[in-house]
Amino acid sequence: MNKKQAKKPAAKPIPCPSCGAPGQADDRFCSKCGAALSADAKTNGGLRGLTGLRAFGLAVIVLAIFYAALNYGKGGGSSSDSAPTERIGFGDIGSGTTTGGATQSMTPLQAADALFDQAMFAHETGDAGTAQQFVPMAIQAYEDLPNLDPDARYHMALLRLAGNQPEAALEQTEIILAEVPNHLLGLTATARAYDQMGRQDLAVEYYQKFLDNHTPDVATSRQEYIAHANALAARLTAARAYVAEHGGAQ
Repeated sequence: MNKKQAKKPAAKPIPCPSCGAPGQADDRFCSKCGAALSADAKTNGGLRGLTGLRAFGLAVIVLAIFYAALNYGKGGGSSSDSAPTERIGFGDIGSGTTTGGATQSMTPLQAADALFDQAMFAHETGDAGTAQQFVPMAIQAYEDLPNLDPDARYHMALLRLAGNQPEAALEQTEIILAEVPNHLLGLTATARAYDQMGRQDLAVEYYQKFLDNHTPDVATSRQEYIAHANALAARLTAARAYVAEHGGAQ
């Protein structure tokens, strides 16, 4: 005779250490955020919590799909009044909280900045295929904004430089420098544009102006200077080397 197996008592829900969602003792991954709950899951990789660069990368991929569908699914092209009203937030990726196919929390500017970060990371690490995909999307995202501040225009200039379009980059830096003549980011992007065009004489001129105004203008603590502090430090070194090589007093 087969003996009936004794029923095991129901396991008490165990909260996920990452998001707090309830789970069972034998669960390997959190059903809500995907965080690994067991030692073997962590060892084998598996699905891990969408934090840090993983969350950023996934969010940007979703943003790319969203922008591609928005801007090219209508037969191509868009105008400033066609910017989407629903944006994708990193914190909502994977949560199932969506409205009309996109989660809500990321502003249009944040969406553009996220695409910019992905595009420039790909460009600077030599991932030409990804850069070619994301650069136009990031440019379109900024063009969809009703207004661009100096930081956004600086981003646009860098995207144009990444796309080997120095003349288009100068269109952005000219607007920056018309508003703030000694804007350090505008000066360095202008110098880089002229260098890309083969005009080393003008590149030296703008790098020299950058060097002359670096100390007093950094002291203004513009928000974009703080956001691009590492870039400014790198451009300072690059400007000194460029001027030393191509001529001009430091």
